[in-house]
Parts: sequence; C-alpha cells; structure tokens
Amino acid sequence: MRRGPEPVRRDVLAVPPSPLKAQHVPYIAMTADEESPAPDLVKGSDGWIAYRTPGPYDRYSGIDVLLARTVGTPGGRVDGSRLSALRQFHCMDRRWCQGCSKPATHVPGKGTLWVLTEFLETGKRTVIKGPTDMPPSCARCALRRCPVLAERGRQLLWVRRAEVFGVFADLYPPPGVIVPEKLVPLRNKRVMSAAVATRLVRDLREVTFADPAFVADLAAQLGRP
Repeated sequence: MRRGPEPVRRDVLAVPPSPLKAQHVPYIAMTADEESPAPDLVKGSDGWIAYRTPGPYDRYSGIDVLLARTVGTPGGRVDGSRLSALRQFHCMDRRWCQGCSKPATHVPGKGTLWVLTEFLETGKRTVIKGPTDMPPSCARCALRRCPVLAERGRQLLWVRRAEVFGVFADLYPPPGVIVPEKLVPLRNKRVMSAAVATRLVRDLREVTFADPAFVADLAAQLGRP
C-alpha cells in the first residue's frame, strides 16, 4: 500500500506493459530513436490542461498529472541526459531499478537500495534525505559504471521510507506559456492542473549508508545481467 498523499483520480488510464518493454540500460533514459515533442495543449472546461489529441499514456495510473510524452520505439544510442517520463514514473511507483527495470534490491531491516550522486552539479554535497527524482536500484546496477556517478561520486543508501511526494514538471499557466522544471507537491492541485510532469519524486526518510562490499556480495548473487 502506498503511503503519502493520495491524489484525486481524474481521467486516469492504467499503464499497459507494451510501451515499457525497453531493453536498453539505463532503462529510464531515452534513446536516439525516441523524442519528447513540445506539447500541444488545450485547457479544459474544468481548468486542467490536456493534450489536444489525447493518447493512451498521457496520465499514469493513480497519479493525477499530465505526463510529458515520449514518442518512438526505444533503439539506437542511449542518451542519459534525456529521461522517459513514463519509464521514470514506472520505476519510482513500483520501486523498479532505474538501470535494468528489475525489482530494486530490498533487504528486510535495512530498506530499499538507492544510489545518489555525492555532489550536485553546483559542486555542493548531495543531501541524502528529502525529495529525489532518482529511482531506486538493484545491487548489480548500483555498482555498474555510470558517467554521471563516475563524475560526481556514488552514494549507496538504504532507505526505509520513500513516500510519493510530487513531480518535477513544466508549467503552462496558460497553454503556450512555459515555466520550466518546478518541483510541485501532489497536494497542490491548483499548480498540478497546469503541469506537464517529467519525473516523479519520492521523499526519502530513514536513510543509512550501505556498505559497498555488502552490496557487491548481493550483486554477485544476482548473477550476470
């Protein structure tokens, strides 16, 4: 059962498995054969924005927010600087590994495994508690080479509580006007009504550092990818 704020359900569609069968790593990253087009939006009579031409994956099941679209079939070179909103939401919601889309590593008494950068782009040290848009990880992917983690350091963490908090989203106060990359709590319905979400956010609590050697042992038990 999900803890944390439960958004009001609107015209929300369940997410079929078909568009989520990407086989590349990292799973949440977009590939050269995918793109995220500029949204063509309209404002409904209820005040909420929507795509002018509705699609089956515009909203994520149980999360009351419009999703940024990813179009195309996963293929070609992986671009770690661009994320598929649908795949990122799926990993965050189901606690899947952001790297391989398998269940994230969970150890009773310790929590679920998360990997955060040690330093932010600004050079400041990353805070290990609080809101994050980084999905969890399996032990194997937690130790695999990642250009971002190689550059900014790798923190292995056990997280006992990670409640759904909100989204990062571009805001369209009226459609056509854009306020980029705002963190919006799910409870803020007024702002959510104008949001196109790019990433789901969880609030990490009860966090402790993981022993890399212990994580390596867990990774060995998982075997080869």
